[in-house]
Formats: sequence, C-alpha cells, structure tokens
Amino acid sequence: MTPRHTAFAAVAVAAAAAALLAPVAAAAPATSPATSLAPATSPAPTAAAPTPAHRAPLTGSRPAFADAADDLGAVPSEQTMTARLYLGSRDPAQLAGFLRSVTDPASRSYRHFLTPAAYQRRFALTAAQRGAVVHWLTGSGLRVTASTPHYLQASGTEAALAKALGTGFHRYATAWGPLQAPTKDASVPAAVAGDVIGLDGPTAPAAASPASVRTTAPLPASAATAGRSADAAVCSPYFGQRPASGQPPAYGRTVSYATCPYTPRQLRRAYGAAPAGATGRGRTIAIVGAYGSATMPGDADTYATDTGDRPFRPGQYRQRVDRAHWNTGTKACAAPGTWAGEQALDIEMAHAYAPDADVLYVGANSCLDGDLMDAEASVVDAHSADVISNSWAEITHSNPEHLTPGLVDAWNMLFEQAAAEGIGVYFAAGDCGDSSPAAAAHGLNCDPATTQAQADFPSGSPWVTSVGATTLATTRSGDYAWETSMGDVLSIRPGGTGAWAPIPGVFAFGGGGGRADAAEPWYQKRAVPTALSTVRGAAHRVTPDVSLEGDGALPVLVGYTAGGTFQLVGYGGTSAAAPGFAAIQTDAEQEAGHAFGFANPLLYALSTAGVYHDVTATPTPTAVVRDMGPEAGTLRYLLYTLAEDKGLKAAKGYDEATGLGSPNAAYLRWFGKHH
Repeated sequence: MTPRHTAFAAVAVAAAAAALLAPVAAAAPATSPATSLAPATSPAPTAAAPTPAHRAPLTGSRPAFADAADDLGAVPSEQTMTARLYLGSRDPAQLAGFLRSVTDPASRSYRHFLTPAAYQRRFALTAAQRGAVVHWLTGSGLRVTASTPHYLQASGTEAALAKALGTGFHRYATAWGPLQAPTKDASVPAAVAGDVIGLDGPTAPAAASPASVRTTAPLPASAATAGRSADAAVCSPYFGQRPASGQPPAYGRTVSYATCPYTPRQLRRAYGAAPAGATGRGRTIAIVGAYGSATMPGDADTYATDTGDRPFRPGQYRQRVDRAHWNTGTKACAAPGTWAGEQALDIEMAHAYAPDADVLYVGANSCLDGDLMDAEASVVDAHSADVISNSWAEITHSNPEHLTPGLVDAWNMLFEQAAAEGIGVYFAAGDCGDSSPAAAAHGLNCDPATTQAQADFPSGSPWVTSVGATTLATTRSGDYAWETSMGDVLSIRPGGTGAWAPIPGVFAFGGGGGRADAAEPWYQKRAVPTALSTVRGAAHRVTPDVSLEGDGALPVLVGYTAGGTFQLVGYGGTSAAAPGFAAIQTDAEQEAGHAFGFANPLLYALSTAGVYHDVTATPTPTAVVRDMGPEAGTLRYLLYTLAEDKGLKAAKGYDEATGLGSPNAAYLRWFGKHH
C-alpha cells in the first residue's frame, strides 16, 4: 500500500490510454460489476494464544498478511529491529469533550483554542507516564533512540523486542516480497495501557502517494488560454466554445474540444474570491508532501508570471526540505523527482486562490507514514500555519494490509491536537471513485491492492476536512457556469480512425469518497443521508466534506521544471482541489478576521445558508475531446465522458461524490458579514 498523490500527470494519460482501452476498444462495453458498499472489515487473523491478564493487546498490530501458510520462518533472535510506539493522551475523555466544545459553533467555548504548550500541559502524557514507558522498554533490553511529543522509538535485538511486545517476529511471503511481522498482536504491560496506542514497525511500512495526474501535453505560455498551442493542439477558452467538428460525434452529436487548463485568475473569478477581494492576507498555508523540488520557488514565480499573476513577495514562500536525510531506498515510494509536479500543483493552487497568504512547504523525508507524520507534526507542534493542505492518500483495506489501527489512531491523535490549537487540516479525498476493486481495475490513480470499496485515509479521519473534486465549466466572460462531479471515462478511435470506442468508455479517474471505518461524527448526523452512512446498523464517517475544481479532463494549469526544462501542463485530481479549498479558507478567515481551526462543524452548520453550489450529475452524457498533440500519434484525440465517477453518484443535497458541494459567490461574502 502506497500513500498516493491525488493529482494526475497528461503524458501519463495518453500512454495509459493504450493499455486501458486497446484491448476493449473494438468490443462493446461490458457491464461493470456492482460496487460493494459493505462495511470496512479486515480478514480474520489466525488464532493466537490469549494475551496474559497483566498485558493489554495492541489490537490489529499483527497484519493480515502474517498467515501461517506464508510463514518463511523466524527472524533471527540476534537481528537488530526498530519500532516506533505512538503515545496517547493523559485523559482521552476530557480531550474529546474539549474538542467538541472548541470546534462546535453552537458552543460557548467555540474557538477558545490552546497554544501548543498549553495543549502539552493539559493533554499530553505526564513525565511520570512517559517515564514508565521508557522504563518498560529499557528494562526489556531496548534502547530509546528517538523521543518526540508523539512517540518513542526503540531499537534492539529481535529477542529484546519480542520480550517487550509479547510476540516473536517471522518473515512472510507476500505480493510485495518477504515482509516481517509479529506472529500475533503485540501487547504492552497493563501499567502503560492507553499510554501506548499504536505500533509502527517492524512490519513493512505504510506509504502514501500523491492524488494527482498530469492530463495534457506541455503547453507554451502563450497557449495557456489561446485555444491553440504551437504544436497545433486545440482547446476551448471556455466550455463548448470550439466544436470538435473534425471528430466523430458522440452520443448522437458533435462535442467540443476540452477547455484550456484553468489559470489562477479564472479560478478566483469562478469561485468568488476575486469579486470579494479576498486574498488570504495575514494567513499561512502549510503544504505537506514528500521530498522537495530543487527548483522551487522559482518555478512558482515563473508560473505566476507566465499566467499573468503575481509572483511571491520576498519571504512569502518558505520551505523545510532536508535532502541529506531523504529515504530513497524504499520500494514503497516513487523517486523524489516524481513528486515535483505534485509539489508545484499544491503550491501554485494555494497561491492561485490566496495570492497574499504565506506558503510554507514541508517536505517529508519519504512518502512513508512515519516521515509524513513527522512533517505534519512539525507544523502542529509549532503552530506554524493556520491551515495544512495534504494532497496524498492511501487505503486502509488492502492486500497486503499495512495501515494498522494503531497507526490510524496515531494520525487521529495528531489531527485532534491540531483541532485543539485552532489549525484546520485539509486532505485530498482521492482519485479512484469508491476505491473498489472494480474502480482499481482501470483507474489511473488507484491502488490495485484494494480489497473493498472504501474512503481513502487520512481523508476519512473525522478530524480533517476531506476535499473532493468537481468538473467546472465557465461562461464566455469567465464566470461560473456549472459544475458536476469529477468522474471521467475514456474512449479512443482505434488506430486513430473510425468511431469512438468503447462508449461510454473505460473508467480513468474520479473524485474519491465513501464510507470510512470511523464512526459517524456529530457534525454529519443531520446532513448525511442514512443510506450513505449506515450499514448493518452502524453509522460511519462519509467523505468528502466539500469539493472544488480538479477534473483531469478539464484540468488546472501547473508549471514546473522537468528534465531541466520549465513546462506548463494540465493537472487534475483532488490534489488540485485540496490546496485550493484550503486557500479559500484563508480567504474566508481574512474576511472573518479570525481562524476557524477544524472547519467541519462550521461547514456543515452552513449547509442551509445558501453558500454552496449543490453539485449534481448532469442529466444526459456530456463529453469533450482532449487533443494531446501530434506526438501522441493515433492516441492524439481522447474522448472524455464526464460525471461518470466509479461507485459514487452526485445528487441533490449531500452526496459521497461532492459532499456539501463547492463554495459559491456568497461563501466569502457570508464570512465578511458574520465576523
């Protein structure tokens, strides 16, 4: 399982189109299997000896791949191993009550946030509690090699770790190669139960990937909105403007060329930021991603200049990147250079929607959860931003399964701390529809290891704002025209000739959403239909919460250096939507004159205030032709049929394709009137 980016890149689309569509292009489309909306469950573990009464289990710390049939034998007792033990709160019940009161707009304590130091004094483990954990570890023969407010890291022999955690460790054959894991759930002494909430390692690490894909060929700056690039690729300055009259009809009519990738000015105008005059002034947006590009912030400034926008002021952009400590030896992560487009997308979309906000980029040392959590925690512990945008995702239920319940709990603890301090955390909802095996069979940004329909994580945490994506259309004058859910199926002309096939096409990408493992939070109870949240009597957290433009078929324009050359390309995915909405929130905070912190209770309280576009599916098929340029050969022209998300359906009111919808022109005005 790899944390994924939530953006798409376009050369990738043309190349993938051949693999996706060629085998089926000449055949009639097959009926897709029904998408499962069963509750999230894990395979039953192999029976293990009961945990002694004087110890407490870390439930789920033994991954499902640790099956007796795949056992390759014990890890040698003298082998050195390392584990990270995540720490809980000194008073979980009191913390839960405080968080409800400080984030609920109806509470008298609303927005009475804590400083990081006050949070540590009030809710972190006491020195005595931490000391007891250290004493247990060192008494087992381990060394504590790292200590933070969130975890203790311990190293030692397999024998010492087995003594501390009450389980031995074996190696197991998996689809990812041999992996080591506990032979049963680890456990801790009853005296520190609750103080230790999770274990990371020594199993194979969980990892994330960006939620983005590049979806157009490189464009010269002059072609960003001109409708025709130097290599004769054609696009429409606004939706429907340029008919694809030289192409076969689709659904009984001539369709138009897809819109040129959206620029910052177009996005600000469409969503009301420009008319409101909101720019995020006085606010800071942190962006957490993996690694870091050597050509930032120069790329962002070049992009701004090429698109007629303002470059960053001196000191407005900062970054924390430590190349000397990058972990590039793990097969779970793509090479650092592949994250450059994602970083550019996140930074440029944040600056697009909030051109006066400060931007802090924090590059984790890898795409692994432990490194990403360290990067996120560095922002939270210092309260160095008002909002944090994250355009990466992973799935909870996969084969092999790596994202343990303890790691999920550790992430949630960090998000709870952010909420207590008044920091809003925003996550891309993913680009694979409902993330079911049916979606992953063809989706360009799906995890093929998925075992069931599910919401992505951390987007599915009840303490973050999950941002989905839409397909945006603008008018001739650049104003908002309409939106539908992001969900695209691809058709081609086999060999570059004849009619489009198959029709309606093969699923390529869509906005992420669906039921998460977490219980339904209080703020969703009135807005989310029971049919979406509840299965077998249990009500779940549902994603996304809100949405914004991000469709790969009608993408946003991004600029970055690749292969030594600066290029402008179209990118799509919820990676475009998450930093965009986080930036709009800083615009709203500027209008309101204060920070919102964790925004979901407020966002849902506004569901009847008329501040959202209620995004629904179009009643009839709407399709566009994307011209990939002459270099794409017989795959130069691709037909995208819109609003065809896999397993998710946009509908009136809240839905699991677009959430509450997207902010309309009244959204920022509302905050200006309600300081």
